[in-house]
Amino acid sequence: MGKFNNKISAEFHPPKKWILERALSYQNDDIDTKALEGVGIKCPSNRITCKKGFKTDLASTPKILWNIIAPWDIARAAIIHDLLYLRIRQYRRKVSKSLGQENTEIIDKAKKASDSVFLMAMKDSSPSIPSWKIYLAYHAVVAFGRWSIIPREGD
Repeated sequence: MGKFNNKISAEFHPPKKWILERALSYQNDDIDTKALEGVGIKCPSNRITCKKGFKTDLASTPKILWNIIAPWDIARAAIIHDLLYLRIRQYRRKVSKSLGQENTEIIDKAKKASDSVFLMAMKDSSPSIPSWKIYLAYHAVVAFGRWSIIPREGD
């Protein structure tokens, strides 16, 4: 069982960005730290920390689905997940510039570990998130997250 250090404290910057006003971390002994370290993500004491000033869009849920699952329903888990995907994108950019090719096995393992952290964090959220929302969000990132780990400007 894992835990968050705090509630979210963030300022909204239209149209879709939030900037953390204090650090947010998630700790769970079941985090696959080895897979995450493969892309340079450090998890001391099985803790993932988004520092003050981290920019996020919460959950990338299309607005048409907000009546079913809104970004704030799963916000803390989504922020941690955003950081993990950002680090994967940064790793991919760095590797492609220096080596010219990527080790897809390392990237696939890191994505799988990141998605697993997202699932665990949603399950550990308080107030609790209904199971159907947890699994809907989890399966969405498993299926569609591969586009979110492609390096882009601003990473």
